[in-house]
Amino acid sequence: MDYESGTTHAAELLWREHAPPGGYPAGVLAVPEAIVGTSFFPGGFGLWNPAARRPLPAFPFGGTMVLGHDFHSEMGYAASLARGFESPNQPTWRNLTALMDEAGIRPESCFFTNVYMGLRAGSKTTGPFPGARDREFTAHCARFLARQLAVQRPRLILTLGVVAPYVLAPLSRSLAGWTAPRGLNRLDDAGPVQRSVPFDGIAGLRSTVVALTHPCLRHASVRHRRYRGLAGAAAEAAMLVDALAGCQAIGS
Repeated sequence: MDYESGTTHAAELLWREHAPPGGYPAGVLAVPEAIVGTSFFPGGFGLWNPAARRPLPAFPFGGTMVLGHDFHSEMGYAASLARGFESPNQPTWRNLTALMDEAGIRPESCFFTNVYMGLRAGSKTTGPFPGARDREFTAHCARFLARQLAVQRPRLILTLGVVAPYVLAPLSRSLAGWTAPRGLNRLDDAGPVQRSVPFDGIAGLRSTVVALTHPCLRHASVRHRRYRGLAGAAAEAAMLVDALAGCQAIGS
């Protein structure tokens, strides 16, 4: 299917595909319906849409993929659905948008998504994702992540936290250094900015990938980052500068 020229919005088509055919593992629930306003996929359509308007904003083909861990809890999703969008005051959105603004990344150019599909049952939002040890489910999520890459064809991928880069890495031999035991310090040792990354089975796609601290834990964790002789927030700022330069090189 040609997602760019079709009459149905690409984000809606992806949303229809995201559920695992074998169902969700224990502790993980299906998303009943997509939030229209600004929200991470699959809780919503993954688009910057603060007015929660329809028709949906243009899908950011060739833009930036912002890749997190999982959407939210059952209760958190319900609150966002009732509001029509995720709260811009929650730490993830507040810190993420500030970081992107500082780097000059327009949120309209981003597809905000996660490596794990579904919702956490109940209200808990921290700790390992309940389905992370289910092989069939995680295999589906990896395949669907490849599908999202093939549809969006992002020039830039921002991974958030330590889980997203670990799940993304097996999709590209260029990210083999990211498959070691998880941790920001290990990502920094392996190289947190990877340029011109190809992905298996996606012809012609080469992305710049940068591993960032998860925004919800930014103030507690960013101080540990190291890059090009810099530390803390200055190190991550330099990562983004180099990543954006890498995107320009790919596009030239």
